[in-house]
Amino acid sequence: MEKPIDFDLIRNARFPEGVLGTQMIEGMNRSHARLTEWGFSHISEFGQTVLDVGCGGGAALKKLAERFPNAQLFGCDVSPLAIQSAEELNAENVSAGKMSFHCGGVSKLPFPNGFFDSVFSVESLYFWPDPEKDLAEILRVLKPGGRFMTVLEMVGGSMSERHAEIARRLEMFCPAPEELRELLTRSGFSVTALTHDTQNGWLCGVGEKRA
Repeated sequence: MEKPIDFDLIRNARFPEGVLGTQMIEGMNRSHARLTEWGFSHISEFGQTVLDVGCGGGAALKKLAERFPNAQLFGCDVSPLAIQSAEELNAENVSAGKMSFHCGGVSKLPFPNGFFDSVFSVESLYFWPDPEKDLAEILRVLKPGGRFMTVLEMVGGSMSERHAEIARRLEMFCPAPEELRELLTRSGFSVTALTHDTQNGWLCGVGEKRA
């Protein structure tokens, strides 16, 4: 029998806080590992400046720091608890000046135009205030030719009943593959990859900023 959904815990996916928020962050760091690696496989070159939007507990950036020790890595998240957790997990790289975190959302990024070689987001697009405008903000901070990658495991039109109920209760935006393609295009990106792994239920989209 399937375990009932614990909505007191699950709602912390949007904004982790308190004891349950800590549990959610730790759980996401573990459960998103395979999904994150799959998403990363769609980007051939990350470059020297990389931003994780909705960085959560910082596990994805820790992976990148191990792979690209000379890169400058940045994370942002609306949750102060997530930022604290990410800084603790990546304390060595933060102290060395290789990684830094900002508490704030995607709608107004505190970076100059054309700053990043690549930007990515793992399981956070669901909660963005205005996805089209927010993607345009990401486009602003990307260098010409820079790439944005998003990866999702709750995909419109192919969700389980359990995921559909979570999406409804949390008011999540879960695009279908073609919806994601259209969204990236409307926001100004050239879509270079759109992969729907139907076996795992994962969706990855990659957009490039035109030079």
